[in-house]
Amino acid sequence: MQRSEMVNKYLGVLNLHDCEIGVEFLSEVVRRHIATFAFSSVGCRLGEDLPLDFESLFDRIVVRRRGGYCFEQNGLLYEVLAELGFSPELYLARVIYNQDSHPGLTHRISIVECGRQRYVLDAGFGPLGPRVPVLMSENETNDGGKVFRVSERSPGEYHMQVFKGGEFFSLYRFELARYGQADCELGHFYSHRHPDAAFVNHLVVSRILSGEKEEGVKYHIDSLWSSRSKSM
Repeated sequence: MQRSEMVNKYLGVLNLHDCEIGVEFLSEVVRRHIATFAFSSVGCRLGEDLPLDFESLFDRIVVRRRGGYCFEQNGLLYEVLAELGFSPELYLARVIYNQDSHPGLTHRISIVECGRQRYVLDAGFGPLGPRVPVLMSENETNDGGKVFRVSERSPGEYHMQVFKGGEFFSLYRFELARYGQADCELGHFYSHRHPDAAFVNHLVVSRILSGEKEEGVKYHIDSLWSSRSKSM
């Protein structure tokens, strides 16, 4: 199947064929993506081979609805946006969960420039992640239920933060360095193959729907991310 055909089928599943390409489209594609395709560690738990090429991601996530985690979900979204002409930029991040730690580069995100603004797009962080693109600035972004911002905590070091408990809480940090597919393969290999990796040892499956509450999964997810940051 050609790339354009896969992108058209992806847009069809999300009912986005008639949306004008722009900032509103970016918001809708993230929101509908995470509401449709499950964030899932099932493949990691089963020890499956999880190739990251576009065709494999499309088959696994869109066709077979197996879900996936950041290297899969954000990898798929990156390829779709590139085919649509957005010129997304690939970056890797360290999941710190508000800790002063230095774990491995085990999270993948994209940055897209649109309408003279830059946005972080993240369809692969699970229930704690943003449901819309987040401005690459200190300005706050409301996703309809939570408030996010990207804060430059030190020169060249950016934190994705969510407002919780009366203060901003850092989910992960990243730098605007040059990354490529080889870097993704390394982080992905650790995350779904290493015996100490969080997703190898914890089962998590979720979809983020507008208006849904998260209290029922909060404890399990908090425990997962805490163990994830401690294991690296």
